[in-house]
Amino acid sequence: MEKLTDLESDKKSYTLDDIREQHPQDYRPWSAEDDEKLEALFCEGKTVKELANIFQRKEGAITSRIKKLELKEKYG
Repeated sequence: MEKLTDLESDKKSYTLDDIREQHPQDYRPWSAEDDEKLEALFCEGKTVKELANIFQRKEGAITSRIKKLELKEKYG
């Protein structure tokens, strides 16, 4: 009988410190200033990738915040 591999050992796990090496602001709260700046830059036509670099967060975090603030509905 073949030995089954342990799926848990195949999964990569990352710590918050690992993530913040590339995206220093990830998992930190958004401030009112951040939201205002995001809205202004969104209106200027910055891409999600550009915004991720500016805010030092993952693209998914930017997309989620745009959705939460309903920026596409306001300015779409």
